[in-house]
Amino acid sequence: MCAVIQVKQLSKIYTIYEKPAMRLIDALGLSKTSHGREFFALDQIDFTVEKGKTLGIIGENGAGKSTLLKIITGVLSPSDGEVFLDGRVSALLELGTGFNPEYTGIENIYLSGNMMGFSKEEIRRKVPDILEFADIGDFACQKVKTYSSGMFARLAFAVAIHVEPEILIVDEALAVGDLFFQQKCNLYMKEKMSQCTKLLVTHDMTSIANMADEVIVLSKGRLVFSGKPLEAISYYTKKAHTELFQEQKKEQERKAAGSGHAQESGTGGWESIGEESLGGAMDAKIEAFRVTINEEDYKGYVQSGDLVTIQLQAYAARRIQSLMIGYQVKDKYGNVIFGENTHSSGFAESSLAENTRVQAELSFRWPAIRENDYFLTLGLGEGTHEMQHIIQCWAHNIFQFQNISGMPDHGLFNQKIEQFRIWQAAEKGAEK
Repeated sequence: MCAVIQVKQLSKIYTIYEKPAMRLIDALGLSKTSHGREFFALDQIDFTVEKGKTLGIIGENGAGKSTLLKIITGVLSPSDGEVFLDGRVSALLELGTGFNPEYTGIENIYLSGNMMGFSKEEIRRKVPDILEFADIGDFACQKVKTYSSGMFARLAFAVAIHVEPEILIVDEALAVGDLFFQQKCNLYMKEKMSQCTKLLVTHDMTSIANMADEVIVLSKGRLVFSGKPLEAISYYTKKAHTELFQEQKKEQERKAAGSGHAQESGTGGWESIGEESLGGAMDAKIEAFRVTINEEDYKGYVQSGDLVTIQLQAYAARRIQSLMIGYQVKDKYGNVIFGENTHSSGFAESSLAENTRVQAELSFRWPAIRENDYFLTLGLGEGTHEMQHIIQCWAHNIFQFQNISGMPDHGLFNQKIEQFRIWQAAEKGAEK
């Protein structure tokens, strides 16, 4: 296959000034030396995308993803390097780009179509399909400045995909849409736009796993990884977790040194827990934890049936009798999706002696649930009564799972049909 998108040695450099006065001095040529410093928003980026393929682009905020797409679409000029495009481009970048807020939805459809080179008659034939896909009802005749962000996104995406693009570029614009519209868009791109070459920038790892053929990871303006979706997600998640917990590890080590408590936290895959994540009576508290999937380090995603093992380190300042250890997995809205504890699972009671540090381990199978982000909370309780035990320690939302099991979304849980039969019904009026 031929390359439809080629990016060669692409760089974008900005000059950063500490003070506005320094910028003015340089602009007026009042000094022989520059008072600014160079900032590489993009640094020597290289990649190609073949016809009909989907390239996912992921990275932390400020990695250069949006800058890259703006250069590819011609919104920005590169400082160095080249971009080659072979085909009609339709881009959905920042919400509202290309729309006039004083125009109605239909008027903006004609405006966008004219900008893409379509005649008025060609656009007129496309309007019904665009409005049907956008599903904005009577608001099609209202000025778009009255639209919600979700309605804006629906109309913008509907226009972008119905102008027959050969290259489609989408930058997080669907994030403001509701879940069902996001699924509708992903399904349309996957099934109806198989011949269209696509660039997809998103923080939604589920979309990346399902949509992309290849994925690149950007970090601080550099391309640091290129490969298959699951490999890229694994690389990116590990990198993000490492950076996230480095500061927490340093803080915990500083506190441990001050208190005289030697900790193993932050080594061998262990991650320290900041005080801001903890709550409860705190006579016993969780200090560190470690998560493995199928007895291997977490690779950035989890799938239905995987064995999740959680190890934790805890410290008891006083004797704790009838110790209960449990976990909860919550969605991004804070709803508890599933969880258990050692008591309700039927394990024997245990206790902690005063001034004791212990380690514990529990395992469970990851269920068949909707693809999404989920967050782990760990808990220590004292007592065996479900409603009357003392909550010694909650460690809230200390770990993020990316669930990309690939199972169809029939609901939050996918519960298998255990029995099924079918038979011919008696015709109406027939004798029984």
